Amino acid sequence: MKNRPEGVIHQDETPKEYCKKITKERAKNFYWAIILLPKEKRSAVYSIYTFARRCDDIADSNWEVSRKKDRLHEVRENLDRLYRKNPRGKLYEALSTTVENYSIPQTYFDQLIRGVEMDLVNHSYSTFDDLKVYCFRVASVVGLSLIEVFGYSDSIAKKYAIDLGIGMQLTNIIRDVAEDYRRDRIYIPEEDLEEFNCDFSEIHSSGTDPQFKNLMDYQANRARDYFNSGKELFSYLSPRSRACPAGLYGVYSTLLDKMENSGWNIWDQRAELSTLKKISAVLSQWLTSLNPQ
Repeated sequence: MKNRPEGVIHQDETPKEYCKKITKERAKNFYWAIILLPKEKRSAVYSIYTFARRCDDIADSNWEVSRKKDRLHEVRENLDRLYRKNPRGKLYEALSTTVENYSIPQTYFDQLIRGVEMDLVNHSYSTFDDLKVYCFRVASVVGLSLIEVFGYSDSIAKKYAIDLGIGMQLTNIIRDVAEDYRRDRIYIPEEDLEEFNCDFSEIHSSGTDPQFKNLMDYQANRARDYFNSGKELFSYLSPRSRACPAGLYGVYSTLLDKMENSGWNIWDQRAELSTLKKISAVLSQWLTSLNPQ
């Protein structure tokens, strides 16, 4: 990153090609869960991901806070223009087609912007209820947008999409706990840090302190509770559309397992899955979703 959130734009790229390129380059845990979708749905998902990526990149850039706020204000203005059917720029042209084809409410994208804006002012969260608002805005609303593309058989699917998004975001928080701390951000709720008597400033470089391990066990169990609810989503989607959320579930739950199996040795090394592991997790969970027990 960090000074060029929008990426390099080539004039000869179509809006769809631009969003596909950004997704392929940046969505390391997401891309392999998308490619089994039908072509038009893939294009729609690429545009949603690229919008989310742009918002996130602005919030995570090394710009001054005032500049980040200005850029997010521009994103909000572009979003308003899009919903008035006057999109400007490749991202918004592609997203406009998605919004029109799948009737995605503007409030989902507004909530996403509000979520990344929380990163500009909040560096910690007192309670899990506070954190859950953040998780909903930066992750669950993306899931709500995606299921409009997938199509679903019952509105209860929205509840499960929300839970799957929270589970994924909690996994991100666990994976990035050390990196975030070094950037003066602590997403683990303060109430949990107090309960487990865990002070990040005293963590050993390996991150294998007993208090830290107990804290991470608790966070992982919470994430799995949301995953277990979120995977109920699959049965409300068509078999082919299940590939994306089932694949995401597979990748993130496998990542969570890997971190746990390391004894939470994540303080000084960022957990990653190989491309082969990601493909395997996507295919395995998609096939499992087609034959529920």
